[in-house]
Amino acid sequence: MLKFNSIDELLNKTSEIVGKTFKELDSNNYFDKSSNDKGILGKIVETGFYGYPNNNRAEADFDELGVELKVSGFTVTKKGLWSAKERISLSQINFNKIVDQEFQYSSLISKNRKILFIWYEFVKGGDPKDFVIRDYQLYDMTAIEPVIEKDYLIIQDFVRKGLAHNLSEGNSVILGAATKGASGQTQIQPYSPIKAKTRAFSIKNSFIKGVLKEHRANYELILPKELTPEEWLWNRLKKFKGMTQINILKTVDAHSVKDTIPKGIGGMIQKRTIGDEEDLEKVELFNKLTYRIKSIPINPNYYPLEKATFKTLHKEEFQDEWDSSDWKLFFEESTFFYVGYLGEDKSIKNGHRKLECLFKVTFTPEEIESFEKTYKQIQFAIATNDISSLPTATRCPNSPLVISTKGGKGDSCYETFMSGGRKTCFMFNKDFLFKKFQQSMMN
Repeated sequence: MLKFNSIDELLNKTSEIVGKTFKELDSNNYFDKSSNDKGILGKIVETGFYGYPNNNRAEADFDELGVELKVSGFTVTKKGLWSAKERISLSQINFNKIVDQEFQYSSLISKNRKILFIWYEFVKGGDPKDFVIRDYQLYDMTAIEPVIEKDYLIIQDFVRKGLAHNLSEGNSVILGAATKGASGQTQIQPYSPIKAKTRAFSIKNSFIKGVLKEHRANYELILPKELTPEEWLWNRLKKFKGMTQINILKTVDAHSVKDTIPKGIGGMIQKRTIGDEEDLEKVELFNKLTYRIKSIPINPNYYPLEKATFKTLHKEEFQDEWDSSDWKLFFEESTFFYVGYLGEDKSIKNGHRKLECLFKVTFTPEEIESFEKTYKQIQFAIATNDISSLPTATRCPNSPLVISTKGGKGDSCYETFMSGGRKTCFMFNKDFLFKKFQQSMMN
């Protein structure tokens, strides 16, 4: 069993792991004993490389240094970039304890303030024994601890209000409350008779992707004064509240205003007031968040006046089973921000609508289960090559999530989708979105 007197000693030793396969490190023959164990790769590194006994202690793995060990996979994108594959599980949430436990004294932060990531390359269809460890990274979460604390308090507040069954990873920025255990597994919560899904604290996959991206690019981000993305966004928009889109654009960029209303005026305003994707990547709150920012016209009751489409689709994205799909993870972790522009009705055209509010939309476990039905309907349509089976708004008027056309009309777009083209997208049902708008608004 190795002992380290400093973090430098630990990192010097860790450098020797690069280039090794898990088969080379498996001195205790874990692969022969329990090949289905999800935590097997972490156990192999912990015991086979560092010589530590496997444990579930509240203290960090390298307790004397306050460093926790996490073995995590990445995939290589078509552009040759590394992308973290999954969220990082921390510790199970005890609903009875969290209601009284202060963040500063919780094992959650004391154990996970510094994390040593061991990065291995995941190859789809490959044998885990042959996965190669490519890099390592020590990540100190001290700088973003205020955001994690706010996330913790959000989760705690849900439980204190008897709403643990409504927890969603999209409610928070970095620290998620991910479902844990067998499918459908529940536990009792203290302030409600409704059983809630068993959950664990986790670092979101989107955040882990950002951590790895920073490491590979060798740069660090600055945390803004706002501790939530919605606060950051609304602080940049609220001074324009009550102004029409065209007047906002004249204020922020008079040179871009011509004789006619630009078709993409909502996007133009967003770029000049909030920034584009490249700008937001430099903001800590967005760099590691799965998010979408959309403009949407609303009536005085906040009902959407136009369809809410997002994410161009490709049929290859529907190959996996739902539970292991990228789409399930996307909906679990995603936060949608809708910039609401007020118009009495559809007669108030684009450009003349007034900035009213910002909506934050995340999804409950029950809503995500309903999205699964849509996902499986698309899978069935692809498998049977049957366009009529696709879950469109016409065929599934009560479904919260449907498939819609993009850049065209009618079945030709769906035919393009079936043949591998990108002419379709997801769309939220207006009634569903209206319900979500009523639950979360900044104005």
